[in-house]
Amino acid sequence: MVNVSPPPRRLVAGALAGGVVLTLGAVLALALGGGGGAQSTSSIRVSTPTSVPGYVTAPFSAEQKLVQEGAHLVVADGCAACHLDAAKAGLAPDFDSFAGHRVRLRDGRSLLVDERYMRAGLLHPRANAIAGYDPAPMLAALARLHLASHPAQVAALAAFIEQVGPEAEAETEAEAEVEAKRR
Repeated sequence: MVNVSPPPRRLVAGALAGGVVLTLGAVLALALGGGGGAQSTSSIRVSTPTSVPGYVTAPFSAEQKLVQEGAHLVVADGCAACHLDAAKAGLAPDFDSFAGHRVRLRDGRSLLVDERYMRAGLLHPRANAIAGYDPAPMLAALARLHLASHPAQVAALAAFIEQVGPEAEAETEAEAEVEAKRR
């Protein structure tokens, strides 16, 4: 005579759960039109809760799309390796603290890093090299990217860098004139 003991509880619970999942999957497949050759006329309605803020469901603005494209370019083109990696401090200006601050250029000028400076720096890096950094890696990267023939990419990169950095310093015309006289 063979002694048959009942299967362990975990095995039974697992088999039941698996059966429920298979049954639920079959019901969903039928509801979505995947049953045999017959097309289902039923539809599934998904409603958005009214408690979700509009900014969550609203499409990106033009500026947000530009920043998103800039973020993609920073990663895809390798900019992040030097400009976002804290371990490589000193190799290149860190985007986290770049925009909105004044920088000293190799020729002695001091400029506020704003969108205008970033665009000029990306298009004419030799004329806008920052003191304290070797310009060779940046010059090589920009030569490889041919940004002069891609103004939309320049705009996207500038928008991203500006977004990542801190709030811009408020610089009045009077402050700009004082700075110009110092040079």
